[in-house]
Amino acid sequence: MTTTTSGSFDGVKHEHAIRREDLTRLRMTLGRLGRVLRQQNDDGLSYALISLLFNIGRNQPVSAGDLAASEGVSPPSVTRSLNRLIELGFVSRTADPADRRAALIELTPSGAREREQVLKSREVWLEDHLGRLDDAEMGSLLNALPALERLCDPELPRRA
Repeated sequence: MTTTTSGSFDGVKHEHAIRREDLTRLRMTLGRLGRVLRQQNDDGLSYALISLLFNIGRNQPVSAGDLAASEGVSPPSVTRSLNRLIELGFVSRTADPADRRAALIELTPSGAREREQVLKSREVWLEDHLGRLDDAEMGSLLNALPALERLCDPELPRRA
């Protein structure tokens, strides 16, 4: 089965015929690559804790409520994960000066180092596996980066 997409954006007419098998293969490959990269962690932290660690690093100082909303989980779930990160010494919770009833979450120096270590583990894995590609495969992958980046853009316009 072939799915045809067409439309116009950025002033250029685009037509694509995508076989259902290729669409499935792309979805599964990107998903698998994402999972494998997320698993590159030597410290045994769960995906949920690592995701929270990265979220805090991007948005600190941040409230637990904002973390729950951006992670798509319940506030009690975030609280349990935050308590574990606090036990590990990776994050700190301090009173919000604007609202003493609320708390702000930030990475500790240890948490920042852990975040960097996770990134390094992922980069080492990726560099090792990219080194297994031949020049043509590497060129194809690099040429596909702009399109893959556009797929991740929440502002990517829909085709008419």
